[in-house]
Amino acid sequence: MVTLIAGVISAVMVVVFLGYYALMIGSIPLWFIIIGVLVIVVVDFVQTLGHRKNDTGNDG
Repeated sequence: MVTLIAGVISAVMVVVFLGYYALMIGSIPLWFIIIGVLVIVVVDFVQTLGHRKNDTGNDG
């Protein structure tokens, strides 16, 4: 549950920061980079949640 809350807060902070940054700069290539970064953030977050659900705690 802590991972979910921290991930959502972090994702929102990244979206707000990068969105504001992109609006202030106003460059189309920057938009492509930011969209790519946001996709990677979401994919990593989903994979992390999936990994945590499948983790049994048995490393041996």
